[in-house]
Amino acid sequence: MALHRRKNRIAPHDDIAKTTRVGGMEVDDSQPPQPDDDDGTDERDATATSGEEASAVAKVDEAAAATSSSLPSCAAQSFHVARFVMLRLIGLVYLVAFVGAYRQNIGLMGVDGLVPARRHVDNFRTTGAFDSSPLRGFLSHPSLFWLLSPPLEDWQLVVTAVIGSGLSFAVVMGLDSFFVMVALWMLDLTIVTSAEENSFYAYGWESQLLETGFLSIWLCDPPFSTSSSPSLPPSLPVLWLFRWLCARISVGAGLIKLRGGECWRNKTCLYYHFETQPIPSPLSFFFHFLPKWILRSAVDLDFFVQLYSIWLVLIPGFTCYMINLRRLGGFIQAGFMLNIILSGNFAFLNHVTIIPAIACLDDYCFPRLLKSHVYRHRQITASGLGNVMASRRSKMYRLLIDLSLVTLIGALSVPVVTNLLQIGGRNQVMNASFDSFRLVNSYGAFGSVGEARYEPIISVSIDGQNWIELELPCKPGNVKRRPCFCAPYHYRLDWNIWFIGFKPHQSMLQRRERWVFELLRKILLVSDGGRLGKDKPWLALLDASSADWLKLNPVKYAKIDMYQYRMADPIWIIAGKFLRQEEVIWWTRDFEENLIRPLEIDNGSLTYANL
Repeated sequence: MALHRRKNRIAPHDDIAKTTRVGGMEVDDSQPPQPDDDDGTDERDATATSGEEASAVAKVDEAAAATSSSLPSCAAQSFHVARFVMLRLIGLVYLVAFVGAYRQNIGLMGVDGLVPARRHVDNFRTTGAFDSSPLRGFLSHPSLFWLLSPPLEDWQLVVTAVIGSGLSFAVVMGLDSFFVMVALWMLDLTIVTSAEENSFYAYGWESQLLETGFLSIWLCDPPFSTSSSPSLPPSLPVLWLFRWLCARISVGAGLIKLRGGECWRNKTCLYYHFETQPIPSPLSFFFHFLPKWILRSAVDLDFFVQLYSIWLVLIPGFTCYMINLRRLGGFIQAGFMLNIILSGNFAFLNHVTIIPAIACLDDYCFPRLLKSHVYRHRQITASGLGNVMASRRSKMYRLLIDLSLVTLIGALSVPVVTNLLQIGGRNQVMNASFDSFRLVNSYGAFGSVGEARYEPIISVSIDGQNWIELELPCKPGNVKRRPCFCAPYHYRLDWNIWFIGFKPHQSMLQRRERWVFELLRKILLVSDGGRLGKDKPWLALLDASSADWLKLNPVKYAKIDMYQYRMADPIWIIAGKFLRQEEVIWWTRDFEENLIRPLEIDNGSLTYANL
C-alpha cells in the first residue's frame, strides 16, 4: 500500500495500490479518492491524518491476522519474526556476558586481580607486533584497548562492560542497529582478547558468542543503504550462514562425544554427568536419579539430535515438504537446548546455541500475538514478505555484501571442516579458533565425562587448629547448602576451580589453574589486624558470607583439601524433607587428599607452614 502525505491529505486514488497479492490471496488495499479541497479547516486536516494512521495500523493487524490463520503453512515464507527474536536473544546473551564482566573482571584480571590482563596487553602493545605496526597488532590481537595509552587500568575494563551492558539492553528493548551490533561485537572481542593469558575466558561459548554476534550484525539493515526500511526482509544468505553455524555446533558436539570417552559409546556417560557437571542445579538431582534405561536412551537421543537430525536444518525450502522438515530440524535443536538448560547450569552456552536454530523457523512457526507485534513494530502491511520497492543500486549493494560475507565465512570454514573430518590424520580439536577475530570456530563439549566428582575446598585458619571453609557463589561446598540456579550467568571462578577435580589434580593445578595460589596469597597477604580493605575486588568472587567473614577475622593459614562429593538423594525425597521441615542434606562427601598443604606468608611470599 503506497500512501503519500501532502498537506495532511491522502494521495490521489491512482497512486494507491488496489491489491496486494499474498501467496495466492489478494488483500484489498484500495481507498476511495479524496477531494483536494484547499479550503478545508485544520480540524478536517487533523481528522484526515488520524484516519490515515488508523487505516495503516488496521492494515498491519489485518496482515498479521491473514498470515496467522488464512495462509497455507508454506505459501509465503518470511523471517521477520525470526530476525526479531534472534536479535533480542543475542542482545540478552550479550547483556548477561557484559554484566558478568562488570561484576567479576576487576577481581579476575584487573590491576589487583588474580591474573592481571595489564601484563599481557601492555607487553604485547610495547614489544609485540603492535609496536612495529598498529594495524598488524590490531589484526593479530583485535582490541579497542590499542586505542588507549598504556598501562591498562581497571576503569577501562569497567567502561567496556558498562557500555556493553547499556547497548545490549538497548538491543533487547528493540534497537535494531547495524552500528550498535558492531559495537557490541567489538567490545566483547576486546574483553576476550585481553583475557588470552588466563583461563577465565577459555570457554567455547566465548567464541560462539562472538561468531553469533558477528552474523547478527548482518541481520540488520546494512549501512548507507539507499532503501533502508524497517519492513525490508532479512537477508536469506545470512540466515543460511546461521544454519551452517547451527550444523557445525551440533556435529562438532556429537563427533567429539563419539570419538571421546568410551562411556558415550557404552551409553553410560549420563550415569555420572549430572552429578559431575561443573555447577549442578536442584533439577540435576532429578536427572541424575532417573532409571538407567532412560539415561541410556538419552545418549541415543543425544546422538540422534547432534549427528542425524541436524542435517534437517540445511534442507532448502523448494517444496512445502522440505520447508516442514527444516522447521522440524530447527525445533529439534532448540528443544534439545532447552532440555539441557533444565538439567544444569552451563552459563550461556545453550542459550546462545538456540539462536542459529531459530533461523530455520519462518513466521508461520510463531504465535499470532508475537507476529502481530513484530509486524506493527516493523510497519509491515502485507503478509510479512517485506515487498518494499528497492532500487537496482540498493539490491546490488545488498548482493555485494552477501556475496562478500558468504565468501569470507566459506573460506574460514575450510580449517573447521578439516578439523571435523580429521583430514590429515589429526585428532578433532574442540572449541578452537582459527582466526584472531574468531569469526568461524570449532565447537564441542563434554567429550569425556568423569565418573566421580572431586571438589577442591579452600579452608583458612587463625590458629592452625580450627579451620573455616570458604564458599564460592555456586560451586558445591557446604553439603547442606541448596545448589543454585544461575544460568545463563557465568560464575567464572566456580567453573575454573572445577577443572582441578580432574585427575591428576596436581596437573590441572600447576598448569591451567595456577591462579589458585595467587588467590591464597591474597587471602593471607591482605589480612591486616583482622581487617580487609573494602577495595579488594577479588573478594567479590567469593560467596558474600565468606567475604564478610574474611573482612572481620585475621587469617594466618590457608589450605585446599580435595573431597569426593555424591548427590545424597533425588529431588523428590529432598522436596519431601523440606515440606516436612526436616534437615535437608544435598551432598555426602569423603576426604580424598590434601591438595595444597597449609600455607602462610613469609616476607610477602607463600611458604608451607610448619604445623
